[in-house]
Amino acid sequence: MVTPVFSISREKHLDHMVRVVPFIVTLYAIQCYFIINMEKTAIASDALLFLGLCLISMISMFITYDLTHIVNFSENSIEISVHWAGYKKTLSISEISKVEVIDPGQSFSTIVLISKNGEKHKIFFIDDADKIKKWIEEKQSSEFKIAA
Repeated sequence: MVTPVFSISREKHLDHMVRVVPFIVTLYAIQCYFIINMEKTAIASDALLFLGLCLISMISMFITYDLTHIVNFSENSIEISVHWAGYKKTLSISEISKVEVIDPGQSFSTIVLISKNGEKHKIFFIDDADKIKKWIEEKQSSEFKIAA
């Protein structure tokens, strides 16, 4: 078992969710109020119930992803796992050909790890994606220097 140097965090995304979700729920409640008062039909009530369940599901899935999708960085590898799904993937730092940050400079962003065989591994909503990209590139350049 390789001891991780660090793990990614998603605290900034969770903080963002805490700020945004009450606003979204309030807008949904206002929408429900106006639709129910405009026309009292069974289809409107059923549609609002369905939309409410979808909203609850979406928020729950975001939180579950943030809390259970674990990415550990060690000296020579990156381990991606989702415990409840039984998924585990280990990438060697030397396997990665390119690292892309989707929204550079943001408080949380998506990072894409492209391996030499063309596989893309996306890691969503991570804090300090620019620093992680820099760390991976530094590890790759130090491995390249050792190999030369």
